[in-house]
Amino acid sequence: MQREVSLQITDRYREKFPDLNFGIGTIQACTYFEKSEAFKIYKRELLRKMRRRANLTQIEERVNLYDRFFKEWEYPCPLPSHLKGTVERGFPIVNLYIDTHIIAEMSHGILMAIQDLDRFEGAWRLDLADEGETFQAVSSKMIICKKDEIVLRDEKEIVCSLFQGPDFKTRIDSSSKNIVVYVFTAPGIVEEYVSNGMQLALEILEIFGGGKDVWWKVFKP
Repeated sequence: MQREVSLQITDRYREKFPDLNFGIGTIQACTYFEKSEAFKIYKRELLRKMRRRANLTQIEERVNLYDRFFKEWEYPCPLPSHLKGTVERGFPIVNLYIDTHIIAEMSHGILMAIQDLDRFEGAWRLDLADEGETFQAVSSKMIICKKDEIVLRDEKEIVCSLFQGPDFKTRIDSSSKNIVVYVFTAPGIVEEYVSNGMQLALEILEIFGGGKDVWWKVFKP
């Protein structure tokens, strides 16, 4: 059975960022692995397509939109360095989940998180942070948010910041089976790229991770 996620978008978010969509996709019963020859071949073909000049130019344009948004908020954007590394060295060979994350981001020039769906608690809210709100990053470092920073919450706490990344609680690891991917947008990022990125990530997890019961949706403010 599909695992749908209920998302509330708060009035504060709608008023400040009326054009910034948010995408969520889920897939269940995935099998984690570290190496797969078939997956390597699949990645090489995607990399070849990504490196085509026409495709790469469009990806660079979207990455620049995110980079500009991050700079406006005085945060470093990870996407430009990820794109440079991917063009020069190819997609990573780490494990199914990390590789899927980078492949989907870089193939479409979007900002994605891939997390353990079972570690979220209750309903989701796309919201803005209050000045000084905190949450624990994947690295275990305590993150301090700025006023009106875009954040994702579950019923207990902040689980991700657009500018500062996901939290420790919902992190993915080798025991994770039920997976969620979600996509934050920046001004100028249209729904098509959000949808395409989520579908690519879910396709990879379905084909190579044996996942099933795929669900995804783009939410509009």
